[in-house]
Amino acid sequence: MKVLYIAGVGRSGSTLLERMLGALPGCVNTGELNAIFSRVISQDQRCGCGEPFSACPFWTAVGEQAFGGWESVTDRMCRLQQHLVRQRRVPQLAAGVAGPDFRHQLADYLDGYQRLYRAIAQVSGADVVVDASKSAAQLVALRRLRGLDLRVLHLVRDPRGVAHSWTKSGIRKPQSRDGDTMATYPPHRLAVLWTTLEIECGAVAASVPHAARVRYEDLVARPRPTLARAVAALGLSTDPAALDHVGERSVVLEPSHGIAGSRSRFVSGRVELRLDDAWRSSLPVGARRMVTAVTLPHLLGYGYVGRRSDLVAPGAGS
Repeated sequence: MKVLYIAGVGRSGSTLLERMLGALPGCVNTGELNAIFSRVISQDQRCGCGEPFSACPFWTAVGEQAFGGWESVTDRMCRLQQHLVRQRRVPQLAAGVAGPDFRHQLADYLDGYQRLYRAIAQVSGADVVVDASKSAAQLVALRRLRGLDLRVLHLVRDPRGVAHSWTKSGIRKPQSRDGDTMATYPPHRLAVLWTTLEIECGAVAASVPHAARVRYEDLVARPRPTLARAVAALGLSTDPAALDHVGERSVVLEPSHGIAGSRSRFVSGRVELRLDDAWRSSLPVGARRMVTAVTLPHLLGYGYVGRRSDLVAPGAGS
């Protein structure tokens, strides 16, 4: 069972990348599956097809196939996630040092996701499930799931751009039916979080047989070669025809059943790709300098400062 997991920090273009990958032969994009029990079902959020989750025939079929219906597992999976899969538990999840109760609960939680992935593959007929959850804690937990062919695509965006995006307030969640707005983070907190998540995601990517790293800026500027190199590193189709939906500076997106994510979830047809670098003029100088200082080692390593890095930096074993 192959799962292509997009890891990284929110507001980095993961919804766009996920949908581009979901158009590859044998792949199905599903959105941010770590949100399905905690938010999507309980809030009856809109699916990428436009229907409320409860009315979407695809997700109804998946729930029946995996659990005999969503109502039988949602509350339990939500409680387990809130208890087990937290950022503060990443060292514990990675080391596997835990008491019997924790191990039993984690096994129960991972069994739920194994059932979910298998049902998605069966209902969609796809060989590869594309999961854009991004969460490092979820990724570390999934590494403990036996029988899962986990392939990691580490998505990176300049942290100053990420910080600027997270300062924007009043942005409505497009999938919400109640007018909920996106959360915000002050730049200093985002800089520390970004650095922590980059270390964790990079470590997991280096530990799996198939992994790649993609910069958001390269994906937008040169989508076809960027995606082609990532797909090859991930051990997926290298047939040039598989990327017919990707142009020089545009991509053709078909409607999908992805959940959560950004407003690009509900855009279809030919989409012109434009770099969002508003942070260069809109992020206050003080905040920009602070984020640069905190994240400088990674800025250098990823080629955002100094010599430019390659389009895609493969992970270990690629």
